[in-house]
Amino acid sequence: MRPGKSYFICFTVRSGSTLLSQLLADTGIAGRPKERFYHNITPEAPRGDTIPDYRAYVERVLAADTTPNGVFGSKVGGGYWNDFVRRLRSIDGCADLPLRGALHRFFPDLHYLHLTRRNKVRQAVSHWLAIQTDRWSSADAARNPEPRYDFAAIDHLLQEIIIREAVWAEHFSEHGIQPYAITYEDFVQHPAETVCAILEYLDIERPADFTPPAPAYQRLSDDRSEVWLQRFRREKQRDFWTEFW
Repeated sequence: MRPGKSYFICFTVRSGSTLLSQLLADTGIAGRPKERFYHNITPEAPRGDTIPDYRAYVERVLAADTTPNGVFGSKVGGGYWNDFVRRLRSIDGCADLPLRGALHRFFPDLHYLHLTRRNKVRQAVSHWLAIQTDRWSSADAARNPEPRYDFAAIDHLLQEIIIREAVWAEHFSEHGIQPYAITYEDFVQHPAETVCAILEYLDIERPADFTPPAPAYQRLSDDRSEVWLQRFRREKQRDFWTEFW
């Protein structure tokens, strides 16, 4: 099915994108947002897996993730947005189009939901824990129950988050886009209200008996997360002329 309306959840890792995608998908009227455009990019394979016919791939994604009311949704990370754009431009007829034209050729009436997290250090700590335990959501079992604190690793991930968010800031600025802003800390406190506000922003008609779905995932942060956060704050500011935070 070809969509009549599209949206991207523009996110960085550990900002609540899995929960937001689940809630929107479970409405049954807001597409089925999944992470379809990340193609196993690694330092060893920076271009990711080879997809012989990217047009056919995008068409399959559109068919799979569009709900019967014609709404398509997808989640796209700042860490591979430019790789996705490169692949999209490789499709015949897209190379010479402005980026907005190439995107709208497949994703009509495209809207952007920009999901961020205020506390970037807590976000980096969450990422470092997930990397070590391989537990990315409450549905996953921890493979390593004894993760270790590592200042350098958390600091690296913090800088990576900042760079990935800069990708989105640049895209929005260069193309005159005003995305719909969603902040993780507010969203997790008010998931039902957030979903209803997004549906209104996207101008998606709700059935008379519509009820926002319940979250299927629980927060993973615990006392250890807080201890690591405070330790990182102290160590990061150790050589500053004063402690700012």
